[in-house]
Amino acid sequence: MDDDIAQWLQTQPLDEPVEIDGEFIYLVPQQDGAELGAILTQAYAPAQLQDALRLGFQSALQFDAGLGRSADGRDLVLTQWLPQVGGWLDVAEPLEQLLNQLSMWRAALGPRQAVAVAGAAQRNEQRLRTLFSGARP
Repeated sequence: MDDDIAQWLQTQPLDEPVEIDGEFIYLVPQQDGAELGAILTQAYAPAQLQDALRLGFQSALQFDAGLGRSADGRDLVLTQWLPQVGGWLDVAEPLEQLLNQLSMWRAALGPRQAVAVAGAAQRNEQRLRTLFSGARP
């Protein structure tokens, strides 16, 4: 992994959403692993929930993350349990898979809701995605 990307990952907070490639991703470490998740829809409407449930079964066959609700019940999220994970440096492959899954969900559910990141953070995120895809930055 590129040193700049590793350093950037180490600065990202745990237990709160981080914007990566225009998506809000979180990592919540626990005793035996960590929950990797992404906010799919904030304050969803009943129709959005129905659409997400229909897509959820198709997505479950192709990806590891599943549909859920945030702890407060307001947001729809995609989450995945990762055993033996303690921080951002341990989630390179699952993070790329989650970002791919989110892309599929965004295309299927309609307009993108996340806002693009500007400046240095966006460049670091692009390098991170390039590294995860196997290409050289």
